[in-house]
Amino acid sequence: MGDKPMDYASSGVDIDAESRAVASLIDSLGSSARAPGQKGAPVPLPGGFGGIVEFGDSRLALATDGVGSKLQLASELGRLEGVGIDCVAMNVNDLICVGAEPLAFVDYIAVPKTDPEVHSVLGVSLAEGCRAARVTLAGGETATLPGIVTELDLSGTALGWFPAGHAITGEGLEGGDVLIGLPSSGIHSNGYTLVRAVVERSGASLDEAAPFDPEHDARGIVRGRGSEGPLTLGEVLLNPTRIYVDPLVDLVLACRNGDGPCESADLKAMAHITGGGLSNLLRLHETLGWHIDDPLPVPAEFGWLAEAGSIESREMHRTFNMGMGMVLAVSETVADSVTRWLAERLPGTRRVGVVKDSGRRVTHADQSVVFEHY
Repeated sequence: MGDKPMDYASSGVDIDAESRAVASLIDSLGSSARAPGQKGAPVPLPGGFGGIVEFGDSRLALATDGVGSKLQLASELGRLEGVGIDCVAMNVNDLICVGAEPLAFVDYIAVPKTDPEVHSVLGVSLAEGCRAARVTLAGGETATLPGIVTELDLSGTALGWFPAGHAITGEGLEGGDVLIGLPSSGIHSNGYTLVRAVVERSGASLDEAAPFDPEHDARGIVRGRGSEGPLTLGEVLLNPTRIYVDPLVDLVLACRNGDGPCESADLKAMAHITGGGLSNLLRLHETLGWHIDDPLPVPAEFGWLAEAGSIESREMHRTFNMGMGMVLAVSETVADSVTRWLAERLPGTRRVGVVKDSGRRVTHADQSVVFEHY
């Protein structure tokens, strides 16, 4: 096994180049065809976790995403039972970050060759994800595209809503606000180009027992049908993405209705820790920073990936969630009550850090992990 440090860029995905490409795309889109005050007119919102449009006294939120190269591992192992959950999760978790309640989901499946069995497994998985997210599976599209796609691709779009004036924007953030971390179920659905490169370098078998202890208090592993014996590396790596509708949407609605652990205004910001890792926090405010002084326990697969790939700590934290799938920023005065409310519903949730007014950066208890604004 080589000693040269691995990173996301060398495995095929350059996060910085991707950010520049997205910025270029946005700059070229031009203005909306719908003017302010019309249904469908865009509503500017910091963070970019969902697109918002006007709809009378309500706001509609839309998010679109896919499963990415996690599908390649799933296809290789013949384990597609969880990827529909991944697809739903990656979309509804983004909607939650703007204060929206997810309502409906549509999927898009592209394959090089039609296979009714594959579509059946995907349908069951998508339906399971929609039940967990409490959304209607409102439809979808399938395409057989030989010559364009060489293997299965799965993506989707989720629709949510919130009353006008009730967006969670991050604009009210201030120094001293408390960060609450919600545990992930594992790698979720980001960074798998690097994951697959590490697996290849290590020579580890996806079908054999995981070369680390996969037990973690904040999650269980979904096993393959008929699986027995020790958890395999493949089962751990394919564990479905956690859906945070329960408890985060329940928290937002309870606070909005006046029977939650705090006022709505005390819920300052949310970040879905996906591609870009902790640097996602920088999307929430133009001047404030974030300090993670008490990070959540890191599931063992992340340590194995770092060691087997000689991956530096900063690169791990800018690529993976490192055990924390969502972050909620709340007023300091209500932090304890909100943390208790959430931890009763999702064990492992706890305070992880604080908002800082000393510069727009993310710092970490591991002092090698620092992200400046981009």
